[in-house]
Amino acid sequence: MKPTSTWIDEWRCGLDPSRESTISAELLKTFIEFWDQQKLDDKSKTTRNRYAGALHALGGYLVDRAVREDGLDKTADDLLFEHVTPLEGPLVHHDNEAWQDELDMVCRKLYKHMEKRVTRDPSREGTNGF
Repeated sequence: MKPTSTWIDEWRCGLDPSRESTISAELLKTFIEFWDQQKLDDKSKTTRNRYAGALHALGGYLVDRAVREDGLDKTADDLLFEHVTPLEGPLVHHDNEAWQDELDMVCRKLYKHMEKRVTRDPSREGTNGF
């Protein structure tokens, strides 16, 4: 299931609808770009579902962070670079180690994608911790 605009509605938490929509749209754009770069449409249904589940959970987590006090002044890229590292993603699945492992695997690959994107677009440098 490739990331779609329906995810934007699913990520809403109702605290700041305008901010939630903005961050969600930015995240969705990044996730679709990542999906295409990884050629996930050519992968098995199981692989697509694993990536979709992890990206969906990550997006919901980041939208929630974006409307909290410590995330109000951050862009989607700022939030991604703050919560996604070369080693893991944020702790989203506290009670399910297998799902958290999936999220961490996708986050490692997403981090590499974001790092390449910053390298290709030097105007992004310095805004995301690089």
